[in-house]
Amino acid sequence: MCKFKDRIDPRQGGNHGRTALHLAAIHDNDECARILMKDLGVDNRQPCHNGYYPIHEAAKNAASRTMEVLLQWAESRGDSRHQMISFFDAEGNVPLHSAVHSGDFKAVELCLKSGAKISTQQYDLSTPVHLACAQGAIEIVRLMFGLQPAEKDQCLCSCDAQKMTPLHCAAMFDRSEIVQYLIEEGADINALDKESRSPLLLAASRSGWRTVTSLIRLGADVQVKDSGKRNVLHLVVMYGGRLDEFAHEITMANNQDALEMLLNEKDNTGCSPLHYASRGGHIRSVESLLRLGACVNIKNYNGESPLHFGARYGRYNIVKKLLNSEKGAFIINESDGEGLTPLHIASQQGHTKVVQLFLNRGALLHRDHKGRNPLHLAAMSGYTQTIELLHSVHSHLLDQCDKDKNTALHLATMENKPNAITLLLHMNCKLLFNSLDLSAIDYAIYYKFPEAALSMVTHDSRAEEIMSLKSDRHPCVTLALIASMPRVFEAVQDKCITKANCKKDSKQFYIKYSFSCLQCPFVQKCGTTGTIKPTPLPALNAMVVHGRVELLAHPLSQKYLQMKWNTYGKYFHLAHLLFYTIFLVSVTLFSSQLMVYNHNSSFNITNDALLTVENNITNAATLKTVAVMIVIYVFINSAREGIQFYQQGWPYLLDPTNVVAILLYFSAIAMIAPNLTNCLLEYQISSASITVFLSWFTLLLNLQRFDQVGIYVVMFIEILQTLIKVLLLFSILIAAFGLAFYILLSRGRHLAFSTIPMSLLRTFAMMLGEIDLLGTYIHPLYKIDENGQNRTIPYPVPVFLMLGVFMVLMPILLMNLLIGLAVGDIESVRRNAQLKRLAMQVILHTEL
Repeated sequence: MCKFKDRIDPRQGGNHGRTALHLAAIHDNDECARILMKDLGVDNRQPCHNGYYPIHEAAKNAASRTMEVLLQWAESRGDSRHQMISFFDAEGNVPLHSAVHSGDFKAVELCLKSGAKISTQQYDLSTPVHLACAQGAIEIVRLMFGLQPAEKDQCLCSCDAQKMTPLHCAAMFDRSEIVQYLIEEGADINALDKESRSPLLLAASRSGWRTVTSLIRLGADVQVKDSGKRNVLHLVVMYGGRLDEFAHEITMANNQDALEMLLNEKDNTGCSPLHYASRGGHIRSVESLLRLGACVNIKNYNGESPLHFGARYGRYNIVKKLLNSEKGAFIINESDGEGLTPLHIASQQGHTKVVQLFLNRGALLHRDHKGRNPLHLAAMSGYTQTIELLHSVHSHLLDQCDKDKNTALHLATMENKPNAITLLLHMNCKLLFNSLDLSAIDYAIYYKFPEAALSMVTHDSRAEEIMSLKSDRHPCVTLALIASMPRVFEAVQDKCITKANCKKDSKQFYIKYSFSCLQCPFVQKCGTTGTIKPTPLPALNAMVVHGRVELLAHPLSQKYLQMKWNTYGKYFHLAHLLFYTIFLVSVTLFSSQLMVYNHNSSFNITNDALLTVENNITNAATLKTVAVMIVIYVFINSAREGIQFYQQGWPYLLDPTNVVAILLYFSAIAMIAPNLTNCLLEYQISSASITVFLSWFTLLLNLQRFDQVGIYVVMFIEILQTLIKVLLLFSILIAAFGLAFYILLSRGRHLAFSTIPMSLLRTFAMMLGEIDLLGTYIHPLYKIDENGQNRTIPYPVPVFLMLGVFMVLMPILLMNLLIGLAVGDIESVRRNAQLKRLAMQVILHTEL
C-alpha cells in the first residue's frame, strides 16, 4: 500500500469516522501505527466523529505499545509528550482518563510518566483519581499517588460537579479497601457533597454496608445529616441494613448516648427511623429499634406515628409487633393531624387483615375531624371486604352520618365506587338526605358518574325505592337520568322488560313490561297561585325535549305508547277523524253543489256585481245546511287554535301544520260567506278550490297519528321540506334562465315568454322536462307557422346556446341531484320520520 500511496487517502474515515490510525490504536498494532504515520503521513491529531483522538483510543483499550509509538512520533515531530497527553476528547477526557477507564496499569503508568496530571478534570470536574476510586482500582490509585505525590493532596480535596471527593466515589460503590487507603492518605472522612451527604451517609444510601462499617470504625461522624435531615440510622433502615450490627459498631466507636440520640431523631418530614422501618416493612429493623429503646409513639409533622404508617401500608406483622410493645395499648387509638386513627387508615386503604387485628385488639370507633367513621372511609375507597368486616362487627356504623350528614352511601357515590354502593344497598342501608337535601343518586347525577348511578337504579331490590327519591335539585330521578345520563336510563328500561326463560315458540313464553320507570310522579306549579298541576307523560316528553332517540325507540317506550293508544288514544283520534271526515264531506259536497248551481245560473258574474239568488234553485237549502255545518266546525277548531296560540305564543306560527289549518279556516269562511247572505261572488269559486285542496291535504296530515300509515306521511313531509329547501336554493338558476329567455324571446311573439312572471313559470315547467323544442324553437327558427301566431327567433345563436346550457344544468343535473338526494338519504329520512312520529305521538297523548 505504501508503494501506491498516491492512490490512497489515509485520512478517510470508516465507521464513526475512525481512520486507520484509530483502528491500529484500538487493536494495539504498534507497527501499523508507525507505518501509517511515517510512510503514509496519517495525522495523529485527526479525531473521529465521536471526538476521540488515536491516543485516547489507545489509552481506552490498554494499547500501551501503540501509545508509546504515538508519543515517540510526536516527539520526533517537535511536539512534547505533555502536549499529546493533554488532548481533550468530546467529553473532556485526557488520555489518562481513558487509560483509567480501561483499567490497564501499563497504560496509566505510561500516561503518568509522559507528564499527565492526576488532578486534570474533565467536563464534570472528575479527576482520574475519582474514576479509579469509583472502579475500585486501588493499585492504580497507589500508582498515581506514588508517581505524583505533589498532586495527592489536591486530588483528595477536589470535588466533581456533585461536590463529591474521591472518598465519596469509593464509598458510593462500596470500595472499602480504597476508603481505608484514602483516609490513611489524609482524605477528609466527613466531607459533604452537594446534598450534604458525608461518605458514611452516601455509603448507607447505596447499601454499601462494608464501607459503612469501615467508616464507623475509622471515626466518621455519625451525627451528620443530609439535606433531608436524615441520619445514618434513617438510611440504614430505609435500605435494609442490619441495624444490630451498625448499632453495635456505633456503640463501640462512640458511646451509648450517641446511639440513643440517633434512634428518635426526625428528618425534615418529622419521621424517625421507626417510621421508615414501619413504612418499608422491615420487621427486623422494627424489632431492633424497639429493643434499642426507640420511642413507639413518636409522631411526624402530620401527626402520624409508626403505627399509622404500618396501618397505611398494610404491614400486618409490624402492626402486631408495635401493638405488642409496652405502649401498644396506648397508641392503638391515637389520631393524626386529620383525626384519623390507625383503624381509620387501615380501613381507608382496604387492609382487611390489619383492620381485623385492630378490631380484635379493641380499637375504638372514633370519628375523624370530618365526623367520618372507618366504614365511611372504606366506602369512599370502595373496599367491599373491609366494609363487610366492619359491618359484621359494628352494624350500627352503616347509617351513621358525618358532619355534612353524608352517609357511607353518599361518600361511595361521590367517589364513584359502584361495588361499594351495591354492597351497601344489599346491607339495606337507609336512603337519607344530607345537609344540602341531596341523596346519593343526586350526587351520581350531578357528577355524571354512570357506574355509580347504574349500580343504584338497576339494583335488584332497591331500584324502585331509589327512582322514587325527590330532592330540590332533581324532583324526579327519571327526568334527571333522561336529561343527563340516557345510557343509564336505557339500562333501567332494559331491566323493566322480563322475558320467560323458554323458547319464543313455546306456549309458556311471555314478555312482561313494567312501566314504573316511565310513570314518575312529577308535578309542577301552575301560574302565580302556586297550585299543583300534574304533568302528563313527563318521561316521554323529556325524551322528546332532549332528543333521546334511542330511549323513544326502546321497546319499553314503544310498548307504553302502544298501551296508551289502545287504551284511549285510538278512540279519541278515530272520533277526531270521524268529525273531520264530516267536515271534509261537507266541504266537498258544498263545492260540488256550488259548481252545479253556478253552471245552471243564467246570470253573468262580474268582479263587482252582486247577484240575488233565484227562489227556484232546488239545492239552496242543502247549501245552507252544509254551510252551517262548516261554520260550526270552523268555529270550534278556531277556538282550539286560538287557545294553542295563547299558550305557545309566536312559535305557534312556525309550525307549518298550524299555518295550513289557519289558511283552511279562512278559505272555508270565504267560500261559504256569500251563500249565508244569499249572494254569490266570483272569489267564492277560488276560495272553494283552495278549501277543497287544503281540506284533503289536512286529511293526509291527520293520518300521521296512525301506526300503519303514519310513517309514510311523515317521510313524505320530510322529503317535501328537503325539496322546498333545495328549490329555494336553486331558484337562482330558475330566475337566471327565466330572465334570459324573456329577453331573447319576448320580441318573437312567444306568449309563454311575453312577461317576466310567465317566463319564470315557463322556465320552471321546462325544468320538469316540458321543453317543447319543436313548437318553441325549431318551427319559429324556420318560420313554420302552424297556428298563425307568427312566432320567430330574433336571436338564434344566443337562444340555442342558452337552451343547451339550460338542458345540461336543469333537467339533467338538477333533477338527477334531487333524485339522488331522495334515494340516497332515504334511510336517514326514515329514522328522522320515525323519531318525529314517536315525538308526535307523545305530544298528542300529552294533549289528551
